[in-house]
Amino acid sequence: MVGLESIRNNGVNVGKLVEEFLNASKIKKGDFSRLMDISRNTLTQNLQKEDWSNEQILKTVDVINELTLNGDLVDGLKLFPIAIPAFLERKKGVVNGLVGRTIKVGLKGIFTEVTEANEFKDNLIVDASLGQGSAARSVWIGIRDDRISKSGFSEGVYVVLLFDSNGENAFLSIAYAVSDKDPKKLEEMAKVPAQKIMEVIAGDSRFEGIEPGAIDLGDTKGTVAEHYEKSVIVSKKYSVTNMDKAILKQDLSLMLELFYDFVFEDYFEVLEKTLLKNNSEGEVEQSVDSNSKQLSLDSKSKSKIDPDLHKKLLAAKAEHNSKVGKEAEDFVFKQKIQQLRDSGYNDLVSSVKHVSLELDGHGFDIQSIEVNSGGIAEKVYLEVKGSSMGGKKDFTFYLSERELQVAKELKDKYKLVLVEYVGYAKQRIFAEFSPFPNGDDEDVIEMKPIMYKCKFEH
Repeated sequence: MVGLESIRNNGVNVGKLVEEFLNASKIKKGDFSRLMDISRNTLTQNLQKEDWSNEQILKTVDVINELTLNGDLVDGLKLFPIAIPAFLERKKGVVNGLVGRTIKVGLKGIFTEVTEANEFKDNLIVDASLGQGSAARSVWIGIRDDRISKSGFSEGVYVVLLFDSNGENAFLSIAYAVSDKDPKKLEEMAKVPAQKIMEVIAGDSRFEGIEPGAIDLGDTKGTVAEHYEKSVIVSKKYSVTNMDKAILKQDLSLMLELFYDFVFEDYFEVLEKTLLKNNSEGEVEQSVDSNSKQLSLDSKSKSKIDPDLHKKLLAAKAEHNSKVGKEAEDFVFKQKIQQLRDSGYNDLVSSVKHVSLELDGHGFDIQSIEVNSGGIAEKVYLEVKGSSMGGKKDFTFYLSERELQVAKELKDKYKLVLVEYVGYAKQRIFAEFSPFPNGDDEDVIEMKPIMYKCKFEH
């Protein structure tokens, strides 16, 4: 009994776990001992024992399953160290079993609570899989965005909590769907975004414990769980014995934040291609370019244009960009004030104004002050562009027609401030420069028109 042996290998104190669960739930010890066919005295003795027989563990899970009300299932997490191995060992059906109900009701409640607090809550869907008829080799519960994974967890990329085949560990992950990808290329596909994400969160204590790459779900050979392992981009590992609901909620919220930064800053162009680009066979090609490290995904099904979905995605990206932009502006505004104070120019601090907060359309975000080498204070005008990602040699951003005109008009008094790793511990200025110091186009930035204003006269 591999699953139940893992209880002993991990030093799980079964008696203590059962007692904690009984105390936390509404189950009366008299009812529990009666269904276990033991006396109250024997139950008291058993609760003081660390190691129980396989038969006792299996029967305990059955009895608790019968007595536990759906409203108490979140407390069932306390019983996971013995319930998950017992669930997998007995190969219980999807509908029955404490683990099944705890995941689909208890954990779902935790996941739903986190999604309800998210800015994109209207598009987030929580679901779980326990297997088809019998326990899966790896049970899971996940969150997907219906604009990114429109038809379910069989496409795109999502956040998922995967349990290993022994019920010992769980992995909170950002992972690719496996049904619409080439299984042989999953692990290679995940390497590039994993490297980028790890670069972003490096040094940020909030994301401590997150690791890149494939995970180990135990005995998965020949099952879909073998592909799950390789589809993981980044993950955080938990011992089921020590799973804490408060920590899980906190980590889940942070993982969603990281997920959206990855999707809208790095994965978005790939996502658009899978929606909009059809080749002659109706499929999107998959390749990893070793030089540019740009990734495109493979779709086994025909990729049809969905205008409504594309419109929603563009709106979501615009909303994300606006949020990141405001955070970047606030960062630069505070930094410019601090620089003046550090240089002894406290009297000039009031001249630094975050003008975009009051009215957008100036063509710049911040009116600031710089003191030149002669000690003369001069006004400068800062347009801030931010990115959640970072670590690249270049920085892509967009200029409006208004920003372009003002930049050329103000010449060297107009500066672009590019901020990378927005929202993370290593947030910093990537570059600060005047794009048109003489008012004319120069080779400071590379510009590419992406929209044209057209007019037709009959």
